[in-house]
Amino acid sequence: MSLRLLHPELADRVAAFVPAILQPTDVLLVDLVAPRFGEIRPDVLLALALAVRGPRAGQVGVDLLTVAHTLDDERPTQLGPETQPVWPSDRLLWQAQTLASTMVGPPEAQTPFVAQHLRTGQVLVMTRRMWQEQVLLAQQVLALAVPVPDALPPDVVEAGLAKLQLTGEAADAVRMALARRLTVVTGGPGTGKTFSIKRLLALLLEYDHGDRPIQIQLAAPTGKAAVRMAEAIQEQLEELPGVSEHTRDRLAQLVPRTLHKLLGMRPDGGARFHADHPLDVDVLVVDEASMVDLTLMRRVLDAVPPHARLILLGDRDQLASVEAGTVLADLIAGALEINTDASSPLRQSVARFSKSLRFAQAPTIGQLATLLQRGDKASELDALALLNGDAPLPDAETLPNRVQRIGSPDKGRPSVAQLNRLAAPYRQGYVAVLRQAMDAHGKYGIALQDPAFHLELLTAFASYRILAVHRLGPLGVSGLERAMAERVRTELGDDLPSQSGFWLGQPLLVTENAYDVALMNGDIGLVLPTAEGLQAVFAQTVAGTQRTRAVPLARLPQVMGALAMTVHKSQGSQFERVALVLADRDSPIQTRELVYTGITRASGRLDWLGTPERMAAALARRVQRASGLADLLR
Repeated sequence: MSLRLLHPELADRVAAFVPAILQPTDVLLVDLVAPRFGEIRPDVLLALALAVRGPRAGQVGVDLLTVAHTLDDERPTQLGPETQPVWPSDRLLWQAQTLASTMVGPPEAQTPFVAQHLRTGQVLVMTRRMWQEQVLLAQQVLALAVPVPDALPPDVVEAGLAKLQLTGEAADAVRMALARRLTVVTGGPGTGKTFSIKRLLALLLEYDHGDRPIQIQLAAPTGKAAVRMAEAIQEQLEELPGVSEHTRDRLAQLVPRTLHKLLGMRPDGGARFHADHPLDVDVLVVDEASMVDLTLMRRVLDAVPPHARLILLGDRDQLASVEAGTVLADLIAGALEINTDASSPLRQSVARFSKSLRFAQAPTIGQLATLLQRGDKASELDALALLNGDAPLPDAETLPNRVQRIGSPDKGRPSVAQLNRLAAPYRQGYVAVLRQAMDAHGKYGIALQDPAFHLELLTAFASYRILAVHRLGPLGVSGLERAMAERVRTELGDDLPSQSGFWLGQPLLVTENAYDVALMNGDIGLVLPTAEGLQAVFAQTVAGTQRTRAVPLARLPQVMGALAMTVHKSQGSQFERVALVLADRDSPIQTRELVYTGITRASGRLDWLGTPERMAAALARRVQRASGLADLLR
């Protein structure tokens, strides 16, 4: 791509980086600012363009010593050797020249770029805006990590815990959340984070005798996560022990929203609620906090009024936000690893849950999750042995095939036999149910239009999912989706009804929020017959009861096939069975966190496709996100 720049040497230097790694705007911004500071060296300007790029790639800034090895973009692998970016050969010299530039300075300087020296010895180069975002968020977090002045008396708290039958980690987390303005609850899937917070809210509502009813808000980073949060809060409300009908009704009326809707985010980047116009809330609970990026979390804390409690729920071991920062992991690192003093305010604001109930029927998967959470070399080797079938199963495991490897790809491609095996749970599950109904009643039979039948199909489909690392290629979502769709359509038979490019039985994944038809990014449906013809049918939970709703195909927002999805897209979901497909190449995004996230989506069985060597490399690689927030929380 040809760029018209003030510095022709820079245009030549970045030619192979644009658009594979850098966007033209990254380079143009640096080129525009450089003359004011007298900087003309192409390699230094390249480094600063990479710092501008950082937030778009999930990084607060750039570590010049490691950037070439930590790119999480797929596009460079598709370039020919003659167009591959050429990195400076001496990275230490490159870093030294950049740090000495008049455009880069310490935090107290007025330079457009800031160099942050971390306790690990790393140096991050970032835009001043990203530095300020980190500083503001750190200040807000530390200001929140204080006791509430009007906490419930200890005897009232203990009586409430006894009524709600809370003990152990759950009781400790509720005590913390009742006593402090900031509470960070971290734990793996099924450890009871939402279970405990629902009881916390019940306790607050039970003892809410003030002149003004307590204002509770629930939020999540995505529409789908907000829906799942609503389902978790409403689940088994009638069985909540020791609370009044009024409290149950108040809990049932809580409607989680996306953080963007909560804050009233506008297209111009502004927000309705901020420090000068805070939210009308006494308790704000944010679920899936690992998916919240640096800037959005700063906006959330900005809008929390001075008296309110903020409760963050999330799994620090999951993949982080696709935007800049690793906020939840940084908060926990800042609390538990940097602030080692047990009496530090931030340390007293973090509750950890370690006992999961999700894997009761599949202890091998539960043991894998525990080993990957530990993160040490010995646990990594034990996890590999379990994944490869080389270790004895846990004592509680009754079925030997809960975790199985289904072979290695051949030169980056799955074999026909492997694709058939990946498709088998679909063919034996929802496809078999649909095919049997079509054989008995015809492709448009009245029985196929029954909402109860639709719900049966959606439930069957929701039991299994194929998860891939990348979007592209034979082992990515695009190739796997094509192969699975071909096998599903073959199983459903010839002359399959279709409309507007959609076919009967096709699974769909919504990829954008569409409030006009009440669909959220991440919603999954099936194309099925209705009285109005083929429509997209989705499951929804209303007052704890599952129902279906049909959306005309012409009114659908952006959608894609749902037979295969990326591990990133699956965050927050749960399936009885999962097939995890690894990339058959060295990929910087194939990390322990990604494998952990994929594995813990399964509650009953895990299959995985890939070589033992690729799995070993993935478990040895950690997510490398350039972030300095944890250091600022000291």
